[in-house]
This record gives sequence, C-alpha cells and structure tokens, in this order.
Amino acid sequence: MSLQLPEPVQWVMKQLQEHGYPCFLVGGCVRDYLLDRAIHDYDMATAATPAQMLECFDATQCKIIQTGIRHGTLTVIYHQMSMEITTFRKELAYEQHRRPKQVVFCDSLISDLARRDFTINAMAYHPAYGLIDPFNGQQDIKQRIIRCVGSSSQRFEEDALRILRSLRFSFQLRFEIAADCRNAIVQQAKWISCISKERIRYEFDLMLMSDVPSLLSHLREYGVLTYILPELSLLYDLSQESKWHIYDAFQHTDIALDHTKGLSLTEKLAVVCHDLGKAVSKTMDEQGQAHFYGHPKHSADLAKQALQTLTYPKKIIQEIVTLIYYHDATLQPKASTMRKLLAHADMDYDLAGKLLRVMEADDLAKNPATANAKLQTVQACQALLETMKKSEPVLRRSDLAINGHDLIKLGYQGKQIGNILNDLYQMVLEQPQRNTRDTLFALVKQHHLDEKHNANTSSRS
Repeated sequence: MSLQLPEPVQWVMKQLQEHGYPCFLVGGCVRDYLLDRAIHDYDMATAATPAQMLECFDATQCKIIQTGIRHGTLTVIYHQMSMEITTFRKELAYEQHRRPKQVVFCDSLISDLARRDFTINAMAYHPAYGLIDPFNGQQDIKQRIIRCVGSSSQRFEEDALRILRSLRFSFQLRFEIAADCRNAIVQQAKWISCISKERIRYEFDLMLMSDVPSLLSHLREYGVLTYILPELSLLYDLSQESKWHIYDAFQHTDIALDHTKGLSLTEKLAVVCHDLGKAVSKTMDEQGQAHFYGHPKHSADLAKQALQTLTYPKKIIQEIVTLIYYHDATLQPKASTMRKLLAHADMDYDLAGKLLRVMEADDLAKNPATANAKLQTVQACQALLETMKKSEPVLRRSDLAINGHDLIKLGYQGKQIGNILNDLYQMVLEQPQRNTRDTLFALVKQHHLDEKHNANTSSRS
C-alpha cells in the first residue's frame, strides 16, 4: 500500500518526525483510500502530547488552532489545508452512554486504535511502515462488513452514537452489518435517546443522502426510527383503503422516498413527512373507502414540530412545510395553474420545481392503475415550468399595477383592501395581460357593483 499524500500532510508528518514523534494517518482517510473513495480529511495521531506538538510547529509557517487541545487535538493549517493531530489516547469508563469520563494519553498506536468504533476505522498508515491493521479492517472492507472493534454491546453501550454511525456507514458504503453488531443495535437502540438532537439530525441527514433503498423500513427493523422521527410510528400499518393506494401509509412513504434518488435534503425530508397527518385525518365512508381530508395541513403541522425538535434551521423547516402543505394540490399543465403553484412557492421557480418533484415521488408510490394519469400530469407540469422559467418573469402581488393606496382613494379600507388585492392577484395569475391600471380599476369597479348587488339582493330576501 502506497498512499500519495498531499504536500501539507507530508510537511506536518515531517515536523513531528524531526522532533522524534512518529505520526500516523488514522481513521477515515485510510478507510477511504482502501475503498478508492475521495479523501476529504486527513486526520493524524502521534505519541506527542499537546504541549510537545506545539513545540514542533513554527507559528510563522502555519496557523495553529488549540480549540481541541484539552482533549489532545491540535489543528494545523498549512497552505490553506486544515489537518487535525491527536495524541494517542485511551478512553476510560463512559458516562450517559455518550462520552468517556476520562481520557488518558498514551504512547501506543495500537491502544489508540483499539478505542475506535469499527474495524474499518481502526487502521493507520505511515509511509515508512505501511498499513497498520491490528483488527483486520482491510479484510472487512474486502468482505464489505461493518464490524465493531471488540464487543459490539460494549461499544454501543459506551457511546450510543456508534449505533447510528454503524447504520450510516452500512447505508453509505452498501456494507452488511455483522450479526453480533445487528443484535446489539436492536437490543441497545434505547440508548439513542442519550444523543443530542443535533447529532441525531446530522446522522439522519447522511442516511437520507445515501439513497439506500427501503431506508425507513431498515431503521424500523433495527428499532431506531422511533428515536429519530417518532412521528413516523403513526403510519405503521395504517391501511389506505382507496383506489389510489396499494400500500399502507408507512410503506407508501418508504417507497416514495426510494423515488427521491439524487434529490435535495429538503425534498427527501418533505417526502418522509408528507403523510404524517394521515393517522389523525383518516375517515371511512359507507362504501368502505378511506379518506384523508385535510391531511396535508395536519402533516405540515406535525412535520414542523418534528423538525424543530431535531433542530433544523427555520429556513429549511419553512421550505419543507411549504412542500408538504401543497403536495396534494390539483394540477393542470396550464400556464395559469403553474403561476398559482408559483404563488404557493413564493414565486420561487426552484421551490416550485421541488414541489413538483415531491408530488412525482408521491405518485410513483401509489397504485399505478389509477395514479399514472396524475403522474403524467405532474411530469407535463414539470416540463411547462421549465419552459416558463426561461421565458416568463415571476409575478408577485407587489407587481400589481394598482396597490392599497389606490384602493384607499376609492374609499376602501381595512380587510377590504387585502381581499380585493388577493382577488385581483388571482385574476392576473390567470391572465397576466390584465395587469394594467385601467383593467384593474375596471375590475375593482365591477367588484364594487357586484358587492352592492349582492347586498341589495340579501336585504330584499
């Protein structure tokens, strides 16, 4: 094995070596090299203590960041490349199934590798010594297996984050999880509740972006989904007695997610949460058919709460809520319909495109015998939206040729103004050529006459 190292990495290793401290590449960069994957981070480990590491580097040649020095980690930035160097260490008893109570520095590379989570992450490399692989990580890579270093039960009990990481690596790399590791995950999934919501979110995002098929079903089988997104349990075995569906609500959601390969994180999360409200909105008619009236709003409300719990940023939550709220909107491949869809998406062509892709994934997970016509409509709307994006500027309510001040001069006030402007906006979305002052004033005048007529009719009755 001969790993071609970037010049900054060679420089860091040389500085330590010249001071008598061999330095080894460890963890993900070694794993990714053996997998022939792009290497993004070069992490290193050495016998040098943090104080000794500081003596090895000249601050005039590189930037030194000491944020993690308390835990033995120094960050060196050389030629704009950031590299973390950590002192060999052992971790003693853990607390709260997440962090070691005490970290002890040591001078043994093997002891340092022994504390790591999985065999594929417990390898080291040095240009002179080659690959150091005391736990057969290279063999597990060849066999495509995720295996813990030592006892799986002990590793997961020490740090519950390893449960999510084992699944995430399995999904990303398409590796099998070793049998004892699988059993330990099922038995110890409850410790996930000890992990911060931010870290759960981070791991879940990476799982979603792995595009592994049947992701939600896998997480359910391992017993971890309820600790990631408990709201999805509302859909377990929820039947959908409808001509539109051939799967229960959870299966439908999982299959819809399978149709989001290559889509953005917000689109995937919208699909995951798009039917959360079906459990609270389900009704049955006299013919034994299920209906889910108002489920998009219920789903959007539940999704907002769930995503807030997982500490997603407000902007992302708002986008996902919009996608869910309008995912069941009625469509026609007409420019006027697309303008109204754009209005739902705050006149954002990209967001409207995401909405159509969420609709497409939803329809692809329905009964093909009945949903194909709707699917074709969605796809026709996608093509139309792309054409409009190139030729038609967005039209916001603020672009109307008249405004509230004009209506005040005509004697309108309060809620009347907002209602009239909304009505005019819908008319202009239907026919943009109407957006002239003369036409809109004429429509307002007609609106006034209609209101007066309706009022007179009501008083006579």
